[in-house]
Amino acid sequence: MSLAENVTYHELLDRLLEFMVRAAIGEAIDKFDWEQEELRRSGLRAIEFARDGKALWWDRAAFENELAEELRDGTLDRFLAHNEVDADFFDRADNELGARLSGKGYKVPTLQGDLKKLYEEIAADLSDRLTAAQEGLVTEVLSR
Repeated sequence: MSLAENVTYHELLDRLLEFMVRAAIGEAIDKFDWEQEELRRSGLRAIEFARDGKALWWDRAAFENELAEELRDGTLDRFLAHNEVDADFFDRADNELGARLSGKGYKVPTLQGDLKKLYEEIAADLSDRLTAAQEGLVTEVLSR
């Protein structure tokens, strides 16, 4: 790779600085937490929600299966004290968040599952915005 050829010393410094700034920006963009990856893969279902000290379950069938198991184990009261099913909460959150995203130009059918499409749309939008911001930052840093 060549950063510069046949340039003055000051132009070389400018290009080195530009390269370093662009590399730092690239590194910053690639960092994310594992929680964000889980959200990308599973949507809202990756997040554990609680209300009034109880875990909220979105899947009624899974809740009822666990309920039956707790009944067999004799721990039903303890389970019910700490868990409740509320699929409506997840549907409402999905619809309201989807409407907010739609209002900003992002289209996703649901947020309760795989969010790869949303991440792709946001990444494309971010790429467009970052190009302008990068050029502004590089110009600012390189200005004398």
